[in-house]
Amino acid sequence: MALAVLLLLCVWLPVSLQCSVSENQIGQVTRLLNIMVQSEKSSAASGSTPNPSILLALRLASYHDTATERVMLSRLQADAVKRVQEGLAFSSGTVALYCLGMQACCADPSLTSAPGLTGGKKTLDLAELLEKKLKEEIENIDSKNFPLTNYYQVSLDILALCMMGKPVTSHSVQRLIEASDNGGFSYGEKYSVDTASVAVLALTCVKHSIKAPDRMVLRLKILNALKCLIKNILQETTSDGLIGNLYSTGLAMQALSVTSTNYDCSRTIQTLLERAGSGSFENPMAASQITPSLENRNYLELNKLDCKDFEKTLDGSVLPLAPPTAPEGVITVHYRVEDGIHYSFNDSIEVTVPVGSSLLQVMEEAAKISPAKFRFTVEQSSWGPFVTSIQVLAGNTEERTYWQFLTGSNALDQGVGDYKPYDGEYIVAKFSTY
Repeated sequence: MALAVLLLLCVWLPVSLQCSVSENQIGQVTRLLNIMVQSEKSSAASGSTPNPSILLALRLASYHDTATERVMLSRLQADAVKRVQEGLAFSSGTVALYCLGMQACCADPSLTSAPGLTGGKKTLDLAELLEKKLKEEIENIDSKNFPLTNYYQVSLDILALCMMGKPVTSHSVQRLIEASDNGGFSYGEKYSVDTASVAVLALTCVKHSIKAPDRMVLRLKILNALKCLIKNILQETTSDGLIGNLYSTGLAMQALSVTSTNYDCSRTIQTLLERAGSGSFENPMAASQITPSLENRNYLELNKLDCKDFEKTLDGSVLPLAPPTAPEGVITVHYRVEDGIHYSFNDSIEVTVPVGSSLLQVMEEAAKISPAKFRFTVEQSSWGPFVTSIQVLAGNTEERTYWQFLTGSNALDQGVGDYKPYDGEYIVAKFSTY
């Protein structure tokens, strides 16, 4: 009886129709695919870290650059071994993405070639490493009520293990469900559609894997959690069809697809293509988040891919955007840095930069004018430069602190390297908790 009541807490939704771009629109998708391919070629040439999210998007696409995908697989495998051998940073979510990327290429993450590995081993078992990483995340939740990283990465961990056919403990799944019920997917007042969407993918995979009668209670709990998550995701839909924000919409579409949820898919695709046409997805990581959904593909299909040569190949060219008007003149941006935790400083400046400048360029100009107040550091991430510190305050995962960027009271949905302020805009960098 209690379970019956539990299942009624959220309302399920009807089945959706096919949701993908038309034949006439496929050119915009191939353009984004070529952006990712060219980015990977540049990354390989410069020796930069490979991006597994790009490999996932390329593997799920209809058109392929098979040679580039093979090189990406080799680079992922080599980088994974290097990180383990040299003790480099390798968060649980990153391990999960590496496992998914390898699996998408029909390579077993448990048998990653690793000559020279300590202990005389010749292979690296990334699945075993991921199981260990997830165990550490769950232990931190048990003791401190939050994971070592975040619930987005915990969701990726569960998804990757499930996709590899590895057992995921009921306790781990239960902790993810509890987080979704108790505000664990929100950062301040903002609901994380990205986290909720990956959690939907993970829980759906686990639901499909449950066969044993003694786990049926868990399956019922998963079903109810999925209903609630989908309801929450849909509540974040904007009038133009975006779900959360421009860059969370792709993952949200995957979540809605695997749960056969009805929504105004054509409106969402129309907005995404309009924004792609205006250059919003020139960042390869951003492109990787929407191309699977534009072709109605999702991460749960990764272990069903055919790894033979593909009939449809990319021609290697990038279709041009509509010729942009050359920006002229300058703009003034009001920039403030604020310690929103300890309240140790609150400094403002007006910065003049050329039209079309990124927020990063605004920050650099402010730092030139007043280094003591506006100096900052960045590190490269899959999304581009990520601000790690301003003045003497640095984000810390253990203390769950970071630098949040806002325009007015709204958090930016692009990174500092991509966001282009407008004339007269007020930008705030606020040291915050999550």
